[in-house]
Amino acid sequence: MAQPRSSGPGGRPGQGGSGGYQSRDGRGGAGGGMQYGRGGQQQNRRDPLKKKPDPLKVREITYLDYRDIRILERFLNDRGKLLPNRITGVTAKAQRNLETAVKHARHLALLPFVAEGMK
Repeated sequence: MAQPRSSGPGGRPGQGGSGGYQSRDGRGGAGGGMQYGRGGQQQNRRDPLKKKPDPLKVREITYLDYRDIRILERFLNDRGKLLPNRITGVTAKAQRNLETAVKHARHLALLPFVAEGMK
């Protein structure tokens, strides 16, 4: 059985020492292996310098038309919400134009405000 570690400053469990806490895999401590921070597994992080390609520039789309719902639906999730540009890869300016086009299409009932299963 692992001995409890002494608590760090403040004496709170989970910070510094474990206070007698045993994780599921048998290692004592709040994080397990402290070399990676997540139980000995390396986190999958995207390289911050590598950006996603802009799907609008790849397809050479310069104007987002609210009547072209095939393009607009690519930027909506299954519930009908607009996906953020950090996921889609579009620029901030194109994201604003995309938002306006989706609002126009929703107002004219070309796109739903809420997905079919959510009504």
